[in-house]
Amino acid sequence: MKAIKKKLIYMFYLLVIMISCNDDTVEVDSTPEFNSFVESISSLPGEIVTFEAVISDPAGVKSVNIKYDNWFLDKTIFKDSLPDVYKMSYRFTVPNDEEEFSVHTIPVTITNAGDVSTKKEVVITLDKDIDAPLISINSPENNATVLVGAGDEINFNIDLTDRELAEFKVESDILNEIIPLNGVSTYNYSKSLDVASPGSYTFNFTAKDITGNESTSSVTVSVVTDLQFTAMYLTDETNDAALSQDIFGIPFSTTASQASGENGYVFTAFYYSKNANSEVRFIPQQGSFSPFAFGANTNSSNKLNLGSDATVNPIIIPGVGYYEITMDVRDLSYSVTPYTPTDSAFDQVYVLGRGIFVDGTTSTCTKNSDGATQCWHFNSGKPLVQDSNNQFLWTLDVTIKDQPDDNGANGFILNANPTGWAPFWRTNTEDRSIAVPGGGGNYVFEDSALDKDYTFIFDTHLNRVIIKNR
Repeated sequence: MKAIKKKLIYMFYLLVIMISCNDDTVEVDSTPEFNSFVESISSLPGEIVTFEAVISDPAGVKSVNIKYDNWFLDKTIFKDSLPDVYKMSYRFTVPNDEEEFSVHTIPVTITNAGDVSTKKEVVITLDKDIDAPLISINSPENNATVLVGAGDEINFNIDLTDRELAEFKVESDILNEIIPLNGVSTYNYSKSLDVASPGSYTFNFTAKDITGNESTSSVTVSVVTDLQFTAMYLTDETNDAALSQDIFGIPFSTTASQASGENGYVFTAFYYSKNANSEVRFIPQQGSFSPFAFGANTNSSNKLNLGSDATVNPIIIPGVGYYEITMDVRDLSYSVTPYTPTDSAFDQVYVLGRGIFVDGTTSTCTKNSDGATQCWHFNSGKPLVQDSNNQFLWTLDVTIKDQPDDNGANGFILNANPTGWAPFWRTNTEDRSIAVPGGGGNYVFEDSALDKDYTFIFDTHLNRVIIKNR
């Protein structure tokens, strides 16, 4: 019996030893600590989120658990080496189908070697602002030119929009300021600037939001003391290439006022608008929108803006028909006045001359009666096509080339009589776009114009001729 009792005691101690060997839990008197911890994160659906923390425990960090059932997230990081300091950085992706602006609280639990735990929560809000602020410059226009006056030469009107604006900054040689915006979603920057010295000034704008997104924009404004021009043109084209693609007629010439004090400042154009809301601009240089281009000031009725390229806002011609358009450089004003022509229209208009071929084959040297050759004569004039909406407007597609088997100049005259010389038009030798009734001079094509296709456009009311490349 005694032997059995000793054997039982031995087995009990052996069992205790075995249990002790299988239990990793140790007695500790410390609690895990979060020394640093990102408790709030702004993100978006589908974005990667990183949990970062510095964890310490003198007994050793055993594990870190991150668990959120809604996102099927259950991650335990085991540290077999039981470090007393552990720098955690764990990345995961927010589900793509999660709702934007929703809020999610995710617990992070750290456990030490004695199975003592500490828990903290990370709040993830899906409201991350990744869009930079929008800067809308209403005025001044980029590359605008303004005149030195009594003051307020440059007027700023700039709109900012963002979820939460933080700051707006203006930088230039003559204006510098920083405006705190404190989280507003919209802001209008309005300021008038008095510029005393002529010059070209560039203004750089920077808008920042609360999350650090940044947008930049800039405008350049030229300030000049006086503008006076020897000529002014009106155009409905929108780029420099279009201004020089024709033989002549584009842009349209205007009439300069000869009144005292108005010479060089006041110009009048007569224009046929083929469509409602036609867009036109004034330019004082014939082949370019630079360095000066006049358009409408959208912030002030019947006022002009002076820019330096085709981006200046156009003057809008509201309807279809003829308009008188007057501009005054002195106060940057303009007027648009519709009118109805009182002159009589012609039943037919013809082009005659040498080297002009209709449909590439029929020459203005071919007599209409018998097919014989007779250049520069009404007997061989070829009819233009009348516009269906305007009885004064005539067009014809032609090819300009040298006349075979004939010597002479390649040129043209316009007339309205297939059996006589009157009425006829030749062009003004100083401005070939002006048709002179019963006068002017014969126009002769440059050799560089030969073997190319053009459209003749003739307005008998405006006495304007355009030969446009096509």
